[in-house]
Formats: sequence, C-alpha cells, structure tokens
Amino acid sequence: MSAPDRERWWLGAERLLAFSDGVVAIALTLLILPLAELVPEASEPTGSGLTIVTENLAPIGSFVLSFVVIARFWVAHHRVFDDAPRVSPGIVWVNTVWLFTVVVLPFPTEMVGAFPEDPFTLRFYVAALLASSTVLTVTTVLVARSRPRDERAQALLSGSGATALLLLVVFVTTLVAPGLGYWPLLLLVATSLVERATGPLMRRVVTRS
Repeated sequence: MSAPDRERWWLGAERLLAFSDGVVAIALTLLILPLAELVPEASEPTGSGLTIVTENLAPIGSFVLSFVVIARFWVAHHRVFDDAPRVSPGIVWVNTVWLFTVVVLPFPTEMVGAFPEDPFTLRFYVAALLASSTVLTVTTVLVARSRPRDERAQALLSGSGATALLLLVVFVTTLVAPGLGYWPLLLLVATSLVERATGPLMRRVVTRS
C-alpha cells in the first residue's frame, strides 16, 4: 500500500484530542462519586461535617492524588499532540489503550478508600498509575516519530517518561517493602528533575530512524 493510501486512514489530531478530553473529564468526575456517597451514609443528628472529613482521610487522600495524577496526564497528553500532524491508526489505538487506563483509575482509587492498609490494593493502585503513564510514554514516542526526521528533535516531549520511571520505582518498592504504604508516591515530586536527566535519552529514541 502506498503512502497516500495509508494516510487515507489517518485521523486529524484535533478529533482525537476532543474525544480524549471527554473521556478524561468523565474519569475525573467519577473520582468524586464515592466521596459524595459518604455524606448521606454518615449523616446523623449529632454528627458534623468535620467528622466525615476526619474519618475518611484515606478516600479523600486517594481522590486528591488520583485527580492530580490524571490532570497531569491530561496536560502531558495535550503537550504530546501539540501541533502534531494527522495521527496514524496505530497511534489512535495506543491512545485508546491509554484512555482505558484512565477510565479504570477510579476503581482502584475507591479501593484505596475501602482498604487503605491492604498490600494488594496498594500494588493495584500503583500498577494502574504505572500502566497509564507507560502507555502515555509510548504514545509520546510514536507521535514524535511520526513527524519528519528533521523535526523530531524539536518535538516537545512530555514528562510521562519520567513519571513512568518513578512509578516503576514506587511499584517495585511496594513489592519489597509494602509496609511503607503510599509514602513512596511522594517520589513523584521529583518528576521534573528526572525529566531533565532522561530528556537526552528520550530525544535519541525519537530521532532514531
């Protein structure tokens, strides 16, 4: 099949972004639903709103963390497709897999609130974050490599690769030292430092023919 025939099946990046934005928005909205359900369950004549907060710090914390992570993924996703050309069917399918990982995240987030001390829940939650970040990194590389070779080095790369690397470290930590709980996730604050350190390697990957 010739190049023009293959490009007939390519999709405009703006359509893919619009669809992705809608899916991410729904996933972010679903995160709050378990917390909203806590209010009628905890309402008592002698109770108070402060009690609902203090007795549900685990689900509130998991909601905040998941919201921030998904929002960061969304920003990185837009950076990936910034001024991108039309995208191939392969990129569309990889992006669909990424959207699947985003839609799944509310499930382990709610599990964290229900089983905050469970090692399996901890690993499942971190694994879900790792899967989403890894697929986004693959998307980043594929989109950058879809550009002409002389433009690949200038392609703006997101921090998804650095985030995936840190989440891999966190996941391994949950396997060998589950007693640390969710504290290793604080490593994500070092994303910018790791991004600067791994940036040259990422650029070599996308500029390689």
